[in-house]
Amino acid sequence: MKQNGILYDILEESECGFLLRMRNEHPVYQGHFPGNPITPGVLTLQMVRECLSHLIGRELRYSAIKNCRFVAMVRPGDTLRLTLQSENVDGAVKLKASLCGFSNPVDMRLQLDADLQ
Repeated sequence: MKQNGILYDILEESECGFLLRMRNEHPVYQGHFPGNPITPGVLTLQMVRECLSHLIGRELRYSAIKNCRFVAMVRPGDTLRLTLQSENVDGAVKLKASLCGFSNPVDMRLQLDADLQ
């Protein structure tokens, strides 16, 4: 099992995505929200960016988020499948990503269409 920071662990990776487990110990869960912890959307977007950066071997940053739908909450302890479709266009990366529950691909949590550099 690979560890990538304290928010999530990478359980598996392939050329088109990752199997991730959200870690329970991240300090954000103490305040977001006590008794009903959820992963803030900004940290979910950071996780997607980090995974894509890892996959293509260079650090990326968002230059535009064209469409982003937070469909359901991401919680500590969740096991999730992150699917990435990326294309290099003149030094930029076009990304389509989805995040869903591991055991149920219909359990969509996030849909994202973005440009990164």
